[in-house]
Amino acid sequence: MITANEREVIRDLAKRLAELANQPIMEERRKLWYAHNDLKTDQPVIDCSPEGAWREIVTPESLVCEDPVAREIEWTLRARIYRAEVINDDVPAEMRWDCRKRISDTGWSIEGRQAHNAFTNESVHVPTISTINPFWRKDYKFDETAAEFDPLISDDEMEEGGIEELLVAPKVIYDEEGSKRDLEIHQDLLGDILDVHWCGNTYIAFSWMETYTKIRGYESALYDLYDYPDQMHAILRVLEKGYLNLYQQQLDMGLLEMNNGCQYNGTGGYGYTHDLPDLKPGDKLTFKNLWAYAESQEFVSVSPEMTKEFAIDYEGRLLSNFGLSAYGCCDNLEKKLPDVLAIPNIRRISVSPWADVASMRDQIGMKAIFSCKPNPSLITNGWDEDLMRKNTMQLMTDGKGTAFEIILKDTHTIGHDPMRFRKWTDMCRECISKIYG
Repeated sequence: MITANEREVIRDLAKRLAELANQPIMEERRKLWYAHNDLKTDQPVIDCSPEGAWREIVTPESLVCEDPVAREIEWTLRARIYRAEVINDDVPAEMRWDCRKRISDTGWSIEGRQAHNAFTNESVHVPTISTINPFWRKDYKFDETAAEFDPLISDDEMEEGGIEELLVAPKVIYDEEGSKRDLEIHQDLLGDILDVHWCGNTYIAFSWMETYTKIRGYESALYDLYDYPDQMHAILRVLEKGYLNLYQQQLDMGLLEMNNGCQYNGTGGYGYTHDLPDLKPGDKLTFKNLWAYAESQEFVSVSPEMTKEFAIDYEGRLLSNFGLSAYGCCDNLEKKLPDVLAIPNIRRISVSPWADVASMRDQIGMKAIFSCKPNPSLITNGWDEDLMRKNTMQLMTDGKGTAFEIILKDTHTIGHDPMRFRKWTDMCRECISKIYG
């Protein structure tokens, strides 16, 4: 039960977020994102996403609310306000408030056995915040340890062949009643202050080789390229069909949502674009109205030829069903760019900390968003101003002439010194001023 004091705390925070969202600077930032994502400008965009380090910024101990629902709302409001007031990057504060529908799925399975979950840390995607873990929960522990792995498909089963016929694709699970209860709470608390949306899934992702490695294991996946290529293709064809069907289920159930605004996109950046226009009254949502994303960073050590055959060819077909697409994560795509750029609707490409930025600039140009990711260890392990400035100046110089965005992410700690994020944002603005004028 949410108390009167908790209600007052939440409403006061919501009013502050609304004030921030209506500041003129926020409208300027929205316009910049739209121009940037629509490839109309080479003015860089700054996106500073604390991700795991949020637990050192808005700590569980700092929350006033005790009710579990109220704690999540309070935490999210405080994080969004902190980003606007302190981090001060180019991600605008927004009036939009999403009450997420309770959507999950059954996962991939064989004869009742489920594929291993490679990630022990739960996460959600929140507008203007990106990917976060449920740090507001009293029982939540950010797990930084390794996990035992038991592959769903063994080498013997690969040797025998035909195992793909037993692989069962995920089915959507939707808790409509629970979702309606959540909406009533959010509307009651925030509906007269913020724009509350009863929101379905806005993040369409094909984590292609991550899915395969959950089924076979990482080392086995690499050996399969050589030892069992035909069997691997047979399994991948099942994954391709099942993946698309999963999102078709969500579409048919009314659980997909437009993602052409402040929704998190790819592995960094946001969806603001006029190239995926809002639906008009009476229009039916289709895949073509949406952003989608794919990556196979597990193939970082695999040749461009094999990556194309076992990953990008499949991912490209999946992504072509949608309006715009993003590709890549932490892997260096420098030698794989010709195949990535051949994806018909490609719009955002991740530029890894380990990539040759100048080479990627020459290949991408203004064909897609140049999503540059600096090495997060430069900020998580301390603060060397000269080193950071030198690195940032080099990235921006080498990336000039593209739809350049600089995205600080994978910062799973900040050494309990969150002001480093503000210093990084200020430094980026200074570098942009020197290089772009």
